[in-house]
Amino acid sequence: MSDENSALIALAELKNLEAERVAQEQAKANAKAEAERKAREEIERKAREEAERIAAEEAARVAKAQAEKEAREREERLRLQETELRTRAEQEARLREEQMRLDAQILMTEKKARPLWLTITPIVLGIGLIIGGYFAWTTIENRDIAAEAERAKAAKRDEDNRKALETLMAELNELKTEQERLEKERAALDAKLGQVQDETERQRLLAEKAALEQQLDDNKAKQSKNKTKRPKAPKEETKKKPAITVTKTDDPLDGL
Repeated sequence: MSDENSALIALAELKNLEAERVAQEQAKANAKAEAERKAREEIERKAREEAERIAAEEAARVAKAQAEKEAREREERLRLQETELRTRAEQEARLREEQMRLDAQILMTEKKARPLWLTITPIVLGIGLIIGGYFAWTTIENRDIAAEAERAKAAKRDEDNRKALETLMAELNELKTEQERLEKERAALDAKLGQVQDETERQRLLAEKAALEQQLDDNKAKQSKNKTKRPKAPKEETKKKPAITVTKTDDPLDGL
């Protein structure tokens, strides 16, 4: 009877040892699976952060390139306007020279007898040149005002683009911070789900996780939408033709 009791005790101990060994192996397997899951999530998080960083840098690069392009185009327009203003000034100077030449010719021909139309025509031409010079001066003044207005518009456009870019980057950073928070909450829920035994509690956690997944999807959609925003390029201005054109000629009446 004693041998039988000893055998039963030994068998019970063997069963306990086997159960303990199985439990330890299961614990090791669970720990390994948890470590692999955390490592996988860490890799995914780093990949997302890197993608977001690259996207933000690309958005900033595109915005900067757009701003530089607008600045170059604005400088080119201003250069063309200044060239046109110089051309206007040269035309006005030629008009004054032509008027002086006509005045001298009139003085030279006043002593000579000539038909009435030769006396009247230079006077009419002189009046026309004076009027043309006045309009040329008015056009130059208007162009100066337009150039100053264009500079003011360009400065405001640059400031608006800068503010828009700052707002966009701030929104992206906020969305990124929110996404990290949601991912941490999801990781915590996954850990709870791995340990929960009660089915009701499990269903509640699953519902909470589904809501977090929806928030994550919405957050990603907002980030994608914000990354597509770009400052608008300015419209090209139509160049105006010169108000008057002077053709240099040796004929004092210029074909009149």
